[in-house]
Amino acid sequence: MMPSPIEASHLPTILRNNEAFVHWLSPLDEEGLENLVNVSDYAQQLRDGEVCLFAYDGHGSYRHKNVDWLSKELASFLYIDRVIIGAKAQRQGLGKVLYDDVMQFAREQGFRTIACEVNTRPDNPGSHRFHLAQGFRPIGEEAYASGVAVRYYARHL
Repeated sequence: MMPSPIEASHLPTILRNNEAFVHWLSPLDEEGLENLVNVSDYAQQLRDGEVCLFAYDGHGSYRHKNVDWLSKELASFLYIDRVIIGAKAQRQGLGKVLYDDVMQFAREQGFRTIACEVNTRPDNPGSHRFHLAQGFRPIGEEAYASGVAVRYYARHL
């Protein structure tokens, strides 16, 4: 199974799955999702949008508090912004398929590091285990006034 670009027909599924896991993701409406697709350097999906991953140049034009934190720590990196795996698609190795693909993309684009963050409040232990198993290492943590806290991860390619 090979990842393919996110198309308009995938958006309803992506939005539904984002809402199901919004406690670990940030809220997203159709306009925000369309913007995310447009600003991402990598926006790929599997199974008609049941599984998707968005990533972009950490020193590019898209700014976010997590990107800003990572930009202070890393010289050049591809930032994994959002990974959404629908409940029916979990524990089938599909996240690994997308991560293998985004790492290959990052190498081809000349990035030496790929980075992301995972919630520690509310905690997402499955995602922490997944990233560690994929060779990511913790590089810092941040807590925000909203009550959310994250651990930042990076993997050198």
